[in-house]
Amino acid sequence: VSTQSTGIAYKYNKAVISNIALYKRCELTPLSERIGGARWRMLGHILRSDDNTPAQLALHFAVNADATMKGRVGRHQNNLFRMLKSDLVARKIKLKNIDDLYYLKNLASDRSGWKRMQHFPV
Repeated sequence: VSTQSTGIAYKYNKAVISNIALYKRCELTPLSERIGGARWRMLGHILRSDDNTPAQLALHFAVNADATMKGRVGRHQNNLFRMLKSDLVARKIKLKNIDDLYYLKNLASDRSGWKRMQHFPV
């Protein structure tokens, strides 16, 4: 039995299966991909919401603060805005100022196009 075709390697008389082969065999997707998809869907909901909702106001503040204010001293902290920006960078979309945010809102208004962008390999 070839290890390339089954994805199983034998080590010390125990079968060891790779993560990729296990996901294929169980017909599942990795949790990191599922979380990334959920984050992308949430961003779409926020972008399509009214301009005076708390999430929309927080997004406007984060984009303005990122462009105009000096960051904090020390190690970079992971937060939702940084994760969303990294998702956008992977899709070759920039978010540097309010104009980019309005461009992103236009993209999110097309729900089917936004959903296709969710499956972009990150």
